[in-house]
Amino acid sequence: MAKNNDEIFSLRSLSIDRDQARENLKRDSAATRERFKPSNLMSEAKGKAAARVRKAGESAISGVRAHPGLTATVAATATLIAMRKPIARLIANQKKSEPDPIEE
Repeated sequence: MAKNNDEIFSLRSLSIDRDQARENLKRDSAATRERFKPSNLMSEAKGKAAARVRKAGESAISGVRAHPGLTATVAATATLIAMRKPIARLIANQKKSEPDPIEE
């Protein structure tokens, strides 16, 4: 009879394990469905993107603080490159200066 009781306890234990596994699966699938909702994915992506931008900004600021002369040179060069056409037009449109009249 002891063998029969062991089988009953074993089957009961298996049943409990199966029920727990089923509940775990239901909970995990519900959590997965919630996580993969488009609105949740978008907010997660926005948060990650904001963190990356913040990190890039912080590293850029630390680079500027570490090398202010180089930063100023690069900024001035970039400004001149961006403004090269308007500057060239201004130079081309200038009239050649005439010599001052001689006063007697």
